[in-house]
Parts: sequence; C-alpha cells; structure tokens
Amino acid sequence: MDALDRARRIRGEVRHPRDLRRLLTTGRWPRGEMALKAAVAALLAWQVALWLPFAPAEQYPYYAPLGAVVAAYPSVRSSTVESLYSVAAIIAGAALAVVLEALIPATFLLVPAVVGVGIVVAGLPVFGSARSWVPIVALFTLVIGATEPLTYALAYTGLTLLGATLAVLLNLLLPTVPLAQSSWAIAQLATTLADQLDDLADGLESDDPPTSSQWRDRARSIDPVLQSVRASGLDVRRSLRANARARRERGVVDRQRSEALVLESVATRTADLTDLLIDVHAEGETGLDVQEEVRAPTARALRAAAAAVRPMGEEPAPRAAEVGLLRQRVRELSEAVGELEVPDRRAREATGAVVTALRRLLGGLASGLEDQGDRDAEAQEAVTPTS
Repeated sequence: MDALDRARRIRGEVRHPRDLRRLLTTGRWPRGEMALKAAVAALLAWQVALWLPFAPAEQYPYYAPLGAVVAAYPSVRSSTVESLYSVAAIIAGAALAVVLEALIPATFLLVPAVVGVGIVVAGLPVFGSARSWVPIVALFTLVIGATEPLTYALAYTGLTLLGATLAVLLNLLLPTVPLAQSSWAIAQLATTLADQLDDLADGLESDDPPTSSQWRDRARSIDPVLQSVRASGLDVRRSLRANARARRERGVVDRQRSEALVLESVATRTADLTDLLIDVHAEGETGLDVQEEVRAPTARALRAAAAAVRPMGEEPAPRAAEVGLLRQRVRELSEAVGELEVPDRRAREATGAVVTALRRLLGGLASGLEDQGDRDAEAQEAVTPTS
C-alpha cells in the first residue's frame, strides 16, 4: 500500500462516524418515508374497498391498493400530479376497451385494434409519464373483464382513484422534505473536494515528484458528485410546494442551498487547480513546474483549503476559522512567490497561475461566509497576481 492509499484510508476512517450518523438519520429520507406512507395508504385503501357495499369492490378490491402505489411519490405535488396522470390513463384505457369491443365484434381484430389505438391515444400529453397505462389497462379490460367489461372498467377506475386519493391525503398530512438526502450529497461533495485537495498536497510534498500519469491518477471524478448535489437540491425545492412543513424547514433548506452554491464554486476552482497542476507537471510536454521553493507553502495552502471544505454539510459547519487559516496560508504563499527569483518567464507564469487558482478558490469559499465584511475582504484576495 503506497502513501496515497494509506492517506485515503486514514481519511476514510476519520469520516466514517459522521457518515454512519447520516445513515442513521430518520424521518428525512424520501424513499423510506415514501415506502412507509405507500404501505399505510395501500392498507387503508384495501380496507375501505372491502367495506364498500358494492359487488365490483368485493370482486376487485386489489385495485384500491394499486391506486396507492401509483400515487407513491415523495412530494405532495408530484404525488398529486402523477396520480392524476395515472387515473386519467386508466380511465382512457378502460373506456377505449369498452368502446372498441362494442364496435368490433371479431375477436382477432379487437386485440390488435385495442393495442394500436391505445398506443396512439397514449401519445397525448394529458397522460404525462403514465401514458403506458392506456394500452395496458385496455388489454386488462378485454381479458380480465371479458364477461362484464363495463363493470370491470368502473371497478378498476373507481377503486384506483380511491387508493390514489388516500395516498395523496396521507402525503398532505405527513409531507416529506428530503433534507437528509440533500445533506448527504453536500457532505459527499465536500469530502470529495477535500480529498482531492489533500491528494494534490501529497503530490507536492512527495520526495519523488509524481510523474504526469501519477498526477492524472490523483484527479478525482467530481462532476457525478456535483450532479447528485444539484439533483437532491431540486428534489428539496419541489417537495416544498403545497407542503405544511415548508416554513418549519425553511432555515435548513436555505442553509443547504447556500452551502451547495459555495461548493459548486469550489468544485469549479478545485477542478481548475487540479488540471493546472497536472499540466505544469507534465513531463516533456510543457517544461513547466512549480518551483521547489514554493512547493511547501503551496501544499500548506492546499491542506488549509481541504480543512475549510471538509466540514461543509455539518450542522453547523465551522468554516470561519478554517477560511481564516486558508487566507493566511495564501498570503504566505503569495509572499514566498513575491520573494522568488525566477528568470524563466514561463516558469514564473506557471507558479503564479497556481497562486491565482488558490486565491480564486479562497474567494469561492469566502462567498458563503455570513459576515458581509469578511466576504468583501476575501473577494479582494481573489485577484490575479501581477508578478
């Protein structure tokens, strides 16, 4: 096991308890809440269907829990909209089968007609994501309800609507805000970025400087984790619509949104810095390098940046002190570069570019600080060096 693997393993062991606490968080994971509410709604729908004094309900009670399933979505809005799509598609499919059966007496023509017309009708935008239900329900009505298609169609649509209504009502009473999912994604992104910065520092502190390919091996895939943060943030914003918990959770939602925006900026700067260090260390390609005299202060700045990024996603994230240390490390690096005598212009530009990238990363981190004066001061730091 090389030094890089050992460092990654140590960092993984350090953050394991925090990840475990996140996994044990209850009441804010949309999939678990959705499964529990769907199960309860299905049970209620089944019982209500059995209590109804109608023969179709006694014969086809299982369509009531089906309605609860088609309305099983994490947010109130999506549950309502998708259940309406599904019920509309079921009504259309059942009606299509009843009408075509009355018009086409020949069985060998009826089935292909139902399938073909059903697929055409399913293309209407009114059915949304539930369009596939139209031909499926039409076939069910022909096969299962062959003896009494109208009765079957009424039972199918009515009981499905009953189950979907109960599921939507339960979602209104117990709405979901997927905060833990969003928090987990933010923490994963923060950890990925911090690990990337630490890996770059490891490379600069190495007695034997990494080769170009070894530098590339240190580059982590940030974009998928960033996309996860964006997707989970969108889920949270959607869940707040028609949600009784929206006002109570607004503070946490705003904090998570702010941290996600800061991390997006930091992710861009980290990716730029990673590409830059890979380029300037490319053997035989550019002939550039970070000067030996500033490797140590650059590594210290990178570690300070990692320490400032890693706590993000915690409640609360203790970032002010870490950002202050990063500011100090960047100043020390700037002073070291200012005192450095580099006769070669390209080498000076390479070293200056790394400093600029770190200053911009500092500016991205500082943008999330609550004190406006601190933000302004940090933004002043994030400028391109002139020397």
